[in-house]
Amino acid sequence: MRDGATLDRTWQKVLAAGAVPGAVVGCVALAMAMMDAGVPPAATVLPIGAGMLLVVAALERVLPWHRGWLHSRGDLGVDALYLPTQAGVGALFGPLAASLAVAGGGAIERLSPGGVWPSEWPLIAQIVLASVIREFFDYWAHRVMHEADFLWRFHATHHSAPRLYWLNGTRAHPIEIAFRFGLVGVIPLAVLGVDERVLALTSVAALAADTFQHANVALRLGPLAWVYSIGDAHRWHHSRVREEADRNYGNVYLFWDAVFGTRYLPADREPPTDVGMTGLDAFPRGFLAQWLSPFRWGRILRESGSGTT
Repeated sequence: MRDGATLDRTWQKVLAAGAVPGAVVGCVALAMAMMDAGVPPAATVLPIGAGMLLVVAALERVLPWHRGWLHSRGDLGVDALYLPTQAGVGALFGPLAASLAVAGGGAIERLSPGGVWPSEWPLIAQIVLASVIREFFDYWAHRVMHEADFLWRFHATHHSAPRLYWLNGTRAHPIEIAFRFGLVGVIPLAVLGVDERVLALTSVAALAADTFQHANVALRLGPLAWVYSIGDAHRWHHSRVREEADRNYGNVYLFWDAVFGTRYLPADREPPTDVGMTGLDAFPRGFLAQWLSPFRWGRILRESGSGTT
């Protein structure tokens, strides 16, 4: 534990261990209750996600991991602008994603009349399967943005965050949002013919955990450290040491990192509190300047004194 909560009180220990599983179970149960009350499945995701942001923001104040991250470093306003950016880009790419999903679903239907999705499975089993499939595609989408120099230019916006806290999970270039969350995150499951209710509950389960990914909250995950890419795992992902940052690619879950050998959680030391990108000191801090950064990459490298990506 860094210089935050010491977890020496019973309520702190309970909260640190129970926050994530409690949030996931509670949010899924709430979404199911809303649907049973007549709320359209898609309409349950946004309010629950917004509510979880407020919950995590409050938890940072009572159970911080690093007290130095409780104070803005000129990043709060920029990150606040990325919040509506996520929703806006998603809405713009929605029709395209839907069209591609319909085309892909039609092709699968022709190959396998009746569909391939096991809709007769229990609801929880379908959510688990959908989560595994969805995470597989996003694992590779995230990984390729680290490994392909051109795509790293877009993903660098996310890694420019000077601290990790409840809001900066939304910091992502619009091209990355369109690629990872507008297309890769939606199309595979839609093509497979996953029911709208299952899609919504899968999204809610992911959001409930994902809001903790960048949270400055002292967590005790125990065995869940093999399941979720949050807490210490994602702090290592934001290390200034590139060999450490090129690990833990899971967007919500960590099991594909275990499968492909990129899980990184050293037991002999704490994750870094000095996060960001080494060799890119001239990376812009302003919102619009970050949007333009991939197209001014050579200039950023020159001003940073770096000759590499």
